[in-house]
Amino acid sequence: MIKIKPIIGIVGRLYSGESNIICVEEVRLAVTKLGGLPLLILPLDKVNFVSKNPCDEPFYSEEEIKDLEAVLKKCDAFILPGGDTWYQLDEVVINYAIKYDKPLLAICLGMQALSKVLSNEKRIAYDNTIKNNTFINHCCFAKDYVHEVVIKKNSRLFSIIGNDKIQVNSRHSYHIPLTIDDIYISARSEDGLIEGVEVKDKKFIIGVQWHPESLFLSDENAKKIFDAFFFHIIKNSQNFHKKIS
Repeated sequence: MIKIKPIIGIVGRLYSGESNIICVEEVRLAVTKLGGLPLLILPLDKVNFVSKNPCDEPFYSEEEIKDLEAVLKKCDAFILPGGDTWYQLDEVVINYAIKYDKPLLAICLGMQALSKVLSNEKRIAYDNTIKNNTFINHCCFAKDYVHEVVIKKNSRLFSIIGNDKIQVNSRHSYHIPLTIDDIYISARSEDGLIEGVEVKDKKFIIGVQWHPESLFLSDENAKKIFDAFFFHIIKNSQNFHKKIS
């Protein structure tokens, strides 16, 4: 049976000082405006994350991972939004998307989680990011455009945007270490921080450090990213369901 609209799994986020895991509204809105059905995906951990750090919890069992995959199987693609911390859930979603070549868009914190998985860091859900300390203020909520990003010309991101230099917003206090293999890096900021990563042998597994969802309605490059994401969702969904059904 062919679904009329693609289901986009969005990982929920818990922000400092808040008591609820939520869906990032700008991400939900971008999904619905492009004709997708947003589905909030939540962690299976049996603790209250308001008082406990997700990274301190025991690893998921094989049974719990299978339970999660039963939910992930219903999705045509995934978005890992920005936030304060990622969960084991993020890494389960990433590994599932890579295994089945499902479109994945990882934003800010989501890109950091994707980068950690690609760097073969074995400690599950361990946040290995580094505090920003450069001449650019990367945590600037008030501006639509904060700094320039230089995109590799042989990257999938360049093929989507069609330009090797763009202006982006920026809302992160931490960045990923420079230990990730260069083959995964697609973009850097003017001060050398990694701003884009991707898995080249997959159709669309891309992470960006900035927030295209915030500029989706006004910025051509942000729209190009979401348009390419949805293009691969539509192209991929029917073949995927045939493959695993």
